[in-house]
Amino acid sequence: MSLFPDMQTVLTIGPLRVTWYAVIILTGAFLAYHLSIRQLKKWGYDEDLFLNFFIMMLPISIIGARIYYVIFEWSNQYAANPIHAFYIWEGGLAIHGGLIAGVLFGVWYFKKHCINGLRVADAIFPNVMLAQAIGRWGNFMNHEAYGGIVADSFYDHFPAFIKDNMYIDGHYRQPTFLFESIGNLIGFFLISFVYKKYGRKKRGDMAWAYLTWYGMVRFFVEGMRTDSLMLGPLRIAQVVSIVGIVIGLCGILGVWDKLFHNLWLFKKAKPVVVFDLDGTLVDTKDLIYASFRHTFEKFKPGYTLSEEELQSFLGPTLKDSFLRYFDASQVDGIIAYYREFNHQYHDDYIKEVPHVKQVLDYLKEQGYDVAVMSNKLKDVVMMGLESAGLTSYFTVVLGGEDVVKPKPDPSGILKACAMIPRSHDDVIYVGDSPTDIEAAKRMGAFSVAFVLDKSRAKQMQDTHPCAIINDMQELITLVKEDHEWSDVTI
Repeated sequence: MSLFPDMQTVLTIGPLRVTWYAVIILTGAFLAYHLSIRQLKKWGYDEDLFLNFFIMMLPISIIGARIYYVIFEWSNQYAANPIHAFYIWEGGLAIHGGLIAGVLFGVWYFKKHCINGLRVADAIFPNVMLAQAIGRWGNFMNHEAYGGIVADSFYDHFPAFIKDNMYIDGHYRQPTFLFESIGNLIGFFLISFVYKKYGRKKRGDMAWAYLTWYGMVRFFVEGMRTDSLMLGPLRIAQVVSIVGIVIGLCGILGVWDKLFHNLWLFKKAKPVVVFDLDGTLVDTKDLIYASFRHTFEKFKPGYTLSEEELQSFLGPTLKDSFLRYFDASQVDGIIAYYREFNHQYHDDYIKEVPHVKQVLDYLKEQGYDVAVMSNKLKDVVMMGLESAGLTSYFTVVLGGEDVVKPKPDPSGILKACAMIPRSHDDVIYVGDSPTDIEAAKRMGAFSVAFVLDKSRAKQMQDTHPCAIINDMQELITLVKEDHEWSDVTI
């Protein structure tokens, strides 16, 4: 084994040669994968689904990049020795070919799995730009992607290792790889942190911004390169860059949404509407308060629960609530006592929430998929729905025992969507507690805080939901709006 035998090689093991080009390209790809997965997990996507995508997409993109390069360099490099078209370690990958292959595969893959392609593109494309910024250093190590001849003094303020490696064929060359790397790095930060917060208006805008920015950077840099792929007098990369800029700008301006609104990629779906139960579909506050007071009289006599403490019980699981006051060994028995009282006096305390049936009738008539997801046991959830006459509206009802983790974990909302079955790209979750809003945010859903109890208005505002309604009828107005039914701040 030989380590760093030359400028282009990391190590050799017998006939095996690991090049810097391969290491750097793969480093950029895996960093882009990591950042993309981190964002997609915030939106509640299954990591395995995207791991499979990236495992398949990476070789497909590399093959696409190679085929693209070989096509335009066939007469110059490969016609005499076709076998060299397979010597990918020698360099010769065209990013535009990789992008085209990757995008085509992505369209097929995400359509197959019923996932919104533009939403995924927003998560991935800015990170592709970072991978490209890193990947250009692979060209540097391979003596590729350089510009015209420059004087020795051009490199007076450059690090020595760049100057030394830019001495090619007896001359110093412009470090166009560096110009593009810096341009891509700037684009990554501008799109990921500035444009995302201040400029993005709709799904796909991050991807369109990528195409626009990268197109401009590549067009400028390509004009300085001496190794461009050519089609007659035209630099292919500049032609493709112009096309990319046009596609990106039209996307940002909404042209494609208007022209292709019936196509899968641009078609807007009605959101799945998932409801919490307590305080949202039925008013159980008095029942919950009475159940806690009764339980504390038994197990903590003389202790008076404050209004603030009672409010804090709305949302968390019974176990979490009681663990704040009692030893863990007591909690199961205390919960059983609580539930016995709660079930016995359920119908005496429960009240209807105004306009709930009117809203559910509208959603049903308009073809919306609706579901219920509560931390309560399912039999208690069904009891509440039956008491309010709401059972017939829902085909999917989930209780605490139906999910691995209770809210604020989003697994219950995700499971409800899967059981309908629908993608969770477009989901409204309506709830009345901070726990509900947090659950929605953990999967990037469009969170709606329903403030039935006006004393909790400030508490709900502080959770920063996507929308706040004080009357359930307002939900009808909300769903009619032209919204992106996900939390764009996540």
